[in-house]
Amino acid sequence: MLDQFFNQLAETSPVEWLAMVVGISGVWLSIKEKIAAWPCFITCYSCYVYISYDYGLHAFMGMNIAFIAISLYGFWKWARNKEGAEDRLPITHTKKAHCPLVGLFLLLGTLGIGWWLGSGREANLPYLDAFATCCGFVAQWMLSRKHIETWFFWILSDLVYLGIFIQGPSWPSVILFSVFIILAVKGWKEWKPLIP
Repeated sequence: MLDQFFNQLAETSPVEWLAMVVGISGVWLSIKEKIAAWPCFITCYSCYVYISYDYGLHAFMGMNIAFIAISLYGFWKWARNKEGAEDRLPITHTKKAHCPLVGLFLLLGTLGIGWWLGSGREANLPYLDAFATCCGFVAQWMLSRKHIETWFFWILSDLVYLGIFIQGPSWPSVILFSVFIILAVKGWKEWKPLIP
């Protein structure tokens, strides 16, 4: 297993290394509320469109395509001042009225995407892929709005993908998603005291 680990590291493509570096940088910058996080995310997600196609993770690929669009929205949202004020977009909680919608999206999205992936496509672990993808959508949308719950959904999504990549195995992605989990915990801790 150790030989396999080192062989995979040696055979890791430049695209995957780039995704790792800009992905980690993007999460770190988002924890610090820096708008430079968004170009990092766009680059990372573009790399992962290519990578996920190779692994047969079609929902993950689709999620990354959508994340590029959400990242453009996040960049715009973070760049503009709220109602012309000098203050940047504040960190807040997700509105309670949105929680049932999030739950419904997770349920229906997981079932629908999982069924679609599992019906005649060469997809690995379609329902887990679908659940992690839906959690990722929720997390990315919440990040664009600076809702603290983004970190919970990132942890959940990253834990599932960590398990998928361990089974793969894709050790560079295992390392990346392990770091993402650590950073998401850090993000939660750093953002929590900043909520007005």
